[in-house]
Formats: sequence, C-alpha cells, structure tokens
Amino acid sequence: MNQNKIKFTRIIATLGPASSSEDGIRALIRAGADCFRLNFSHGDGPGMQPLIDRIRAVAASENAYVPILADIQGPKLRIGKLAEEGVLLQEGQPFTITRRPIDEGTVEIVHSPYEFLQRDVRRGARLLLADGTIELLVESVDETEVHTRIVRGGQLFSNKGLNLPGTALSIETLTEKDRRDLAYIAETDIDMVAISFVRRAQDLHLARELLGGKRIPVMAKLERPEALDNIAEILTACDGVMIARGDLGVEVEFERVPFIQKRLLRQAALRGKWTVVATEMLRSMVRANRPTRAEVTDVANAVLDGADAVMLSEETAVGQHPALVVEAMARITGEAARSEDPGRVNFDEDIVSFSAGAAGAAVSAAERLKARAIVALAGSNLTALLLSKWHPKIPILALSSGESTLRRLNVLRGVVPVATKEKSDMNAQIAVADQYLLSHEWARAGDTVVIVAAIPLGEGRETNSIRFHKVRAPDSAW
Repeated sequence: MNQNKIKFTRIIATLGPASSSEDGIRALIRAGADCFRLNFSHGDGPGMQPLIDRIRAVAASENAYVPILADIQGPKLRIGKLAEEGVLLQEGQPFTITRRPIDEGTVEIVHSPYEFLQRDVRRGARLLLADGTIELLVESVDETEVHTRIVRGGQLFSNKGLNLPGTALSIETLTEKDRRDLAYIAETDIDMVAISFVRRAQDLHLARELLGGKRIPVMAKLERPEALDNIAEILTACDGVMIARGDLGVEVEFERVPFIQKRLLRQAALRGKWTVVATEMLRSMVRANRPTRAEVTDVANAVLDGADAVMLSEETAVGQHPALVVEAMARITGEAARSEDPGRVNFDEDIVSFSAGAAGAAVSAAERLKARAIVALAGSNLTALLLSKWHPKIPILALSSGESTLRRLNVLRGVVPVATKEKSDMNAQIAVADQYLLSHEWARAGDTVVIVAAIPLGEGRETNSIRFHKVRAPDSAW
C-alpha cells in the first residue's frame, strides 16, 4: 500500500485578500487544504456569498469535497483609531481608555467601543492590548474613562485587541452581528460554524436556535477561562472544539497553554468530538518561505496530541505565499502522522453506545488482520467520526450519497469521503469501496478490509455490524 498518498491530519486554510481569488483557492486545494475558513470578523453573510460561490465552483472543478467553516466574530474587544504609524507607549506613563468619542487616539488616550468597560474593570485590574504585548494597570475608573499606568509598553496600532484577563465580561457571547450572520448562514450551504469566545453550553444552544434548527455542526472556540471551567457541559453541547491559542494565551498564563491543549484534545477525543488546533502555527511564513524549527515542532506536537485538524489564519489570508504555507503544513502533518506515536487516545472509559463499541472493535480487528482500510457504509457517519478518534494508520473510507455529508467527512482525521449512489445496497457500496482502494493503490485484489455498517441500511440506526472482506477487482463475481 502506498501510504505516502494517504492523508491523515486535516488542514484548514483561512481565505483572505492573499488567497480568495479563483486561482488562489485552486492553488490552496492543490497544495493540500482540506477546508476553508471564512472569518466573519471581516464581513457579513451577504458580503461572503460571492466567495462561498467561488469556493463551490473551484472545488467542483477540482473534484474535491471542500467544506466551508464560518467563524463567527463574537464579542472581540478592541481599541479605536490611532495615527497610521501607531503610538509608542512607555513603561510608567499614564494611559487612558475612554468611551467618549474621539477622532484619533494619542500616546495618552484611546477610544474603546466596548460599552461595559467601566462596569467590568476595577482598580488594580490588568488590561492587555495587542495580543498581550502591552500591559496596563487600572488606577481609577469614572463614568466615561478608565485611567491606567503602563506596566509593559510597546508600539500600539489602531483597532488592536483589548483583553481583560480574570474578568467576567458583561457582554453576551453572541452579538447582534453574530445573530444576523447565523440567520444568514442558516439559509446557505455552509458546512460548519465556529462560535467565538464560548463561555458556557447555553452559548451553543442559542447558536443552534439562531440557525433555525438546521443541522449544521457547531464548534466551540475555546479562548476564555470560563470555557475551561465549564468544559464538560460545553463538550456535551458542541460537535467539536477549536483551541484558539491566541486569545487563550492572553487570558491565561502563556506557560499553561501547551498543557491545556493536551488536556482539551484528550477530553474532546473521549467524547467523540472533532478537534482543531489554531493560531500562530506557521506565523513566520506570513513573510518567510520556510517555517522555524519551533513552528515545525509545534505543528507536529498538535498532531501527536491528537488534533483532527490544524488551522492556518493570517498565513494564508494575508501572507506572501499561501500555497507554500499549506504545502509546508502538509509535509509536517504527514510526517507526524507516520510517526511511531500517532497520538491515539487510550479509551479507558466505559463504551456506552453500539457506534463507539463498533468503532473500537473495527480498529482492533483491522490492526490484527493487517487490513488495508476500514470502510464505513452510508449512514454510518457517527462511526466514521469515532473511528477517526482511534487514529488507525490506515484510511477510513466513509461512503455517502449526500454532497454536504461528503464535505463534512473531509475534515475528520484519516477519513476519506467516497460518493455512492443513493439507496445503494451493501454489495454495491462495497464494490465502490473496492474500486476506490484499487484505483488509489491503497490495496490489491485479495487484500483484507474491515467494513462497519448500521443494519438495516438507511434506517438511521447506530452502527451495529462489522464484516471482514477481501478486496475484489471490478470483474470479479460476488
């Protein structure tokens, strides 16, 4: 079997000015992007529609199942406008953040549109600007202004982020803009939605309501300390989690982030949830044509920690060579997936469903039989997800007749979406799987595969059947 052709960990690429043209999208798909992220911080639903249509057209021309992940903005706190060259804040100097409208901030004062700023901060609190590179200490608060002293200075530019670590924010997780965007998404064929700054399960329940009951997978972005405190209920409510290490690394001590990442990936895997690691993975490649050794190690460790997917943000959105970044990411994740330690979770908790039990049994049987692949027949999509959590080193072929299902399957680690005709019986589906394995040189006639299915087919039941099968050439008799 040509294992070099098998892709395990998935790559999500953010589209932006550097990559959103037809040629740019095509180059990213050919370089190895499996999913495209649309950042709704930089636009609304109607504004995104031409890009959505372009993605669909290019993916169809490339015969690729490429899902779209809509990343909802959430309550990102920011400062207002400064001079184009920014201002240099010096340690020990006073600095004021005001709610009063001002045309342009200075080295002494800047506007923030956050309406609850005076309510949420207290004397002695820490405020962080520009991803935590600048630190302020609150000295006093009045009706319109927060007066601070600069503890750690630096160059500050317009519209940079404002973080209030250790502070419970009064603002709702889903803003009015988010609500409008979710209502629009409910009318589109967008495949997945990521909810920013999730703090509790109720945030996810509300997002589903705003989607109008449409069954779009909802991902919780973990970037607030409250989310860590409520992680059990969040994991129950979501379809997946994104460990957004940028804001998370500002809100909690940065030295804790690697260990939080490991713990969250394990907890999510045990509950059968899709997992993404994001932020600054190949940051140097926004300009450079090679990653740093530290970045290579970081990406590899995310794979070894068990991430289903890794995400590129500004590297592909505004970087100088987006396709080269995806190629580098594919090389790193491919090598990490072929390592002796594939990041498998030790499932030492009770298995509580037929699908979970079938997934574990199928992987165990495939390893003992040295099978070339595991095949999940149409209607066994939950099992495809659970199979991916066991990190087998062979492909998982997941069959479906639904276009949207095939796209969503393409984000699961090691899962290969394969189209089959609607209402195909078991033998017809197995023949499709055989042909796919043979044509991709992942198996030869006579090789063993393990098949999992929900019997009877098409009745929406949990996966309850495991079958062993020898790959057959198309002209072989059944």
